[in-house]
Formats: sequence, C-alpha cells, structure tokens
Amino acid sequence: MDTITLTGVSANGTHGVLDFEHQRAQPFIVDATLYLDLFAAGQSDALNDTVDYGRVAKDIVAVIEGEHVDLIEKLAQRIAERILAIKPIVKVDLTIHKPHAPITVPFADVAVSITRVRNAQGDVVPEHMLQSAAPSTVQPSVPSTGQPAVHHAVVAMGGNIGDVESTLRAAVREMDGLPGTQVAGISPLYRTAAWGMADDTPDFLNAVVELETTMSSHELLDALQNIERVHGRNRENHWDSRPLDLDIIDFDGITSADPDLSLPHPRAWQRAFVLVPWLALNPTARLTGAHGGLVSDLLAAAADRDAVQLDSEDWMLAGHAGGSDSAQHPQADHDAVPVSRKAVISLDSTSREAEQLFREAIVSIDSVPGNQVQGISPLYHVSHFDGPDALSAVIQVETKLPAADLIAVLGGIEAAHEGLVDIDLVDMDGVTSNTPDCRVPWPSAREHASVLAPWMDMDPDAKLGSDPVSFLLAMAPDAGQVGMLSDNWIMGE
Repeated sequence: MDTITLTGVSANGTHGVLDFEHQRAQPFIVDATLYLDLFAAGQSDALNDTVDYGRVAKDIVAVIEGEHVDLIEKLAQRIAERILAIKPIVKVDLTIHKPHAPITVPFADVAVSITRVRNAQGDVVPEHMLQSAAPSTVQPSVPSTGQPAVHHAVVAMGGNIGDVESTLRAAVREMDGLPGTQVAGISPLYRTAAWGMADDTPDFLNAVVELETTMSSHELLDALQNIERVHGRNRENHWDSRPLDLDIIDFDGITSADPDLSLPHPRAWQRAFVLVPWLALNPTARLTGAHGGLVSDLLAAAADRDAVQLDSEDWMLAGHAGGSDSAQHPQADHDAVPVSRKAVISLDSTSREAEQLFREAIVSIDSVPGNQVQGISPLYHVSHFDGPDALSAVIQVETKLPAADLIAVLGGIEAAHEGLVDIDLVDMDGVTSNTPDCRVPWPSAREHASVLAPWMDMDPDAKLGSDPVSFLLAMAPDAGQVGMLSDNWIMGE
C-alpha cells in the first residue's frame, strides 16, 4: 500500500484532564501516515486521483482546536475519524505529541500512537478488528505489554419489583467488585411508566453505568447475569416485571451480530429509558452500528423521550453521606462506594523544597486507588510575621474514599515527607463531620487566605458551606499576606 506522510502538524488545544487544561491552550503535534493507492495519480498527474494533504493538515488542526477532550487517546480517535472520511484513504497511522503535559518529573515528550481503519459498517476501528473472522471475539485479553487489556463498557440497569433503588445500588457495588472491573461513572436515576403492561404494573427505575474492565464481553455478560440471579431475576419471560435487569449497551464500540451478545444492544437506539440516563452521564456519548449516532440525536428522535422522568440525582448516596446522620457517623459513606465526591485539599510548607514536595504529594494523592486529581491551583507565597514564609496551593480531587479514610491517607503522605508538607482536607461534597479525627469542612479554612486565595483562583465559583470563597477571602484577616507566585508551577522547570 502506498503512503503519504505528514510530520509535525501543530496547533494549540485545550485537551487534558486537569481543570487548567480545559481553559489554557497548549501545543499538540501530530504525525500522520496515510495509506492509499497512488498508482492512478502517478499515471494521470491529477489531484483528483490522490489526496490534498493540505486539506488533511487543516482537518487535523481543526480537531485539535475544536471541542475539548480529556485524553490524548480520544483526540487521536477523532483525528483518525476525520482523516478516514476522506477518500481514497483506507488506513491511517497517527502519533500525537503533548510536549507540555503536566508531568511532575523531567521529561522530553508524551506521545500516543494509534492505527485505524474503517470497517464495513463505517466505524473507525483498530486494524486487528478487520483481521478476525468473528468480530464479536475480537477482544485481545493480553496486549503486547503483557498487561490485561482494559475495555470500556456501558451497562443499562432497570427494575420495577421490590426496593428497586436499593437493588440497583447493590448491583453497582457488585459490578465494581467484579475481578478487574471498576465503575467509572453512574448516571442519575430515572422513572419510566411500564409501557405496554397491565395498568397496575409498577413504574420502572433506570440508570446507566460505565465500566472499565479486563473481562471480555462474554465474561462480563455472564457476570452480570449472575448478579441478576442473585437478586431474583428470572429470564424465562422476557417482557415481565423484574427486580433487576442488566444489559450491555456498548463494549469498546464493537459491532457484532453474535446471537449470545449482539453489540451494540440492538434496541438501545430507540429506548429513551436507556438514552436519557446515558446522555446525562456522558453528553458526547455515541452509539455505533447500523442505527448509531450521537446519543443526543437518537434521543431527540425517540418516540418515548417525554415518558422518562428524573427520579434522583444522588440516589447512590441514599442513607449515607449527606443524610441527617452524616455528622454523627462520618464513616457511613463506606457503603456508598463507588460513588465519587469532589474534595478540596490544601498543601502548605515552609520548606525551601516546598514546590517539589507539593508535586510529589499530588502524584501520591492521585495514585491512591479511588482518587483522581481534577484541578490544581496556582502556587501562592504566604508571608508570616512570626515565622518563616510559606508556599501554599490547593487541589481538587474526585475520590471514592470516605472522608476519614482520605484524611488518614493524607496523614500518611505527610509522614512520608517527614512532616515537611502540611496536607489538609478542606471540604468534601455531601459530608459534614466534627469528630476528632474527621473535621469536615476544615474549621479554620474560612480564616486562612493561604487556602482561600488559591482555591478561588482554581474555582472562582467555589463555596465553603453557603459562603462564596471570594467573600471569605475578602474578609480573611491575612488577605494581605498572600500573593500568587506561579500559575504553571506544576510543570516544574
């Protein structure tokens, strides 16, 4: 196969998982090898028989400068889809470089490389999916790295018999407990009337979860059906009421007509009780296959879209954190796993190595299972009249840890750095506690500009309790003692 290679196509884009990457553009560099037949162009000397690589370069730039994505992998997929829409390109090798990635150790470059082709259904997929005789079995369990492949699955949940909300919560926890599996997202809970069934049939409750799993699609299907059986589901009568229904809607975007597991789910495209929660969980979700498209577009065309009503946005928290007894029982949120909550953490140090200590602490916090750093504030200088000056910063994390457990983890990170850095849990969504080992929100945070100033810089709309952080900062007695030192300190020298 002939090739055309473009090297070093660059543009600035707002791609990355950290909050500042959503706002501040940084450079991305793309190398692309296009596979196509150039024989006709060599004979005719006509542009129509080849590819205008100037157009390809402009398309690459348009994607980089376009809609934000968190992962370079997703950006690569979007660029591949754009390029493979150009005939006669049949395959593309892509490498995306992110030279200014926020990594806390010295590095030269970060790059993601993919190879993509377009299959008979029009989907842009890895090349190995075309080389298999059975598309439904294309799920390599061990890639060349020797590590299990991690797959992305979308699972629809529903039920209308018994305490359905409690059953669905239990099912989420049981899915999260499957080998090699982690729940990556949980939608709000929706209520739908039992259409086409007897008038006295109870309403259905529905939700959608996203999973990251090392299981194959068939292994996951078996595991989900076992969870259904544990909760009393009988599949003998397909359209009956049921205590629990778990359906794989999507698995790695695979299209398959396997009689045991059709992918994507053959009726998902027309079921609003699937599309509504999926869209709420992922506004850019896309369904593959013959009836595929953006979930938002499919929902707009669904006949029953108005029949699905929001029931609860915080249904996974029921009876746990944020309830009336959360102050007396801060550990009650253990049962809410794998619900993620936003937490704000402050870092403070008088050490000359404070900046490096902060970077190391952030990496440690992010590496704890159940934690993901979502935002990092600028670095602030804090003047002290009665002691050495300090540096301070604030980070925001999504965490599955209960508040007391997170505080214990932060204490361990402090100890690992010999107490040279002070790390405090400032606030956590839905948690209020005043026990000796778990004070949330941090009682004195509202009086410390060293916390409030970087927090407000990271999130101008932040609130501590019912008070805007901007208001608390204006009233803080030490507001004149803090000043921003650097807004790109996380990248090091």
